[in-house]
Amino acid sequence: MFSKHLKYLKFIFQGKSKYAIHSPFVHDFIENVLDNREVYYAFLGVEHVRSSLLEQKKSIKIKDLGVGSKHNKSNNMDLKKLIKKVQSSSNKAQLLFKIVNYFSVQNTLEIGTSLGLTTAYLANANRNGEVTTIEGDPTLCEIAASNFNRLGLKNIKLVNNSFDEVLEDLFKSSYGLIFFDGNHSKEATLRYFKWAKINMNRRSIYVFDDIYWSKGMYEAWEQICKDPDVSLSIDLFSVGIVFFHEKNQKEHFNLIHTSNFY
Repeated sequence: MFSKHLKYLKFIFQGKSKYAIHSPFVHDFIENVLDNREVYYAFLGVEHVRSSLLEQKKSIKIKDLGVGSKHNKSNNMDLKKLIKKVQSSSNKAQLLFKIVNYFSVQNTLEIGTSLGLTTAYLANANRNGEVTTIEGDPTLCEIAASNFNRLGLKNIKLVNNSFDEVLEDLFKSSYGLIFFDGNHSKEATLRYFKWAKINMNRRSIYVFDDIYWSKGMYEAWEQICKDPDVSLSIDLFSVGIVFFHEKNQKEHFNLIHTSNFY
């Protein structure tokens, strides 16, 4: 049985804190992104929307939450439970905001919109950039679109379709950041990574959510880290991040940090 708790013990045993890491790039990433405690004005607006959704006492019918979801398909679900169980946490979404903001990412792709709160963070991180986000469930798309309107976000392209129907075509474009958060199966994760890499550039950043969600998801993450085009992989336990900088030496870090619990 795949145990997340046992995996974290192994992660700690193999991990390093920022004080034991000598890579200038990784040290800079920790200092300016992970350790950045600034509360940006945009955070307040998104969290106000989150709070207002949590106050709503209603359930919605979900058609498709994607393979790997912790919930059954064709399911009536309480909106509050959906936010807490499916939507990325505030801390995780703010981490993505800081990555986009710090690296001045122009084009972002999010695989799995849900209610659009993480999307809103990504869009606010660079108002001059564009975020393309995909959601298979029409009800979730409708709620997400309403949230974008409430926040005045005009730089989001919301696609309501199944991932396998649209991703291969979308990956014909190059993205500065891709957030893989819609299908937590090993096969789909590796397939999407392969498609995405065709138009990867050396400044691209790929973030994989829930890499310890299951044995298969972790195996996919390990395989991605070993890919010859990946020059740097950072395991934050809550997410995995890969970079494609041209380097002679491949680097991987299990980074012990408060972000492990996002």
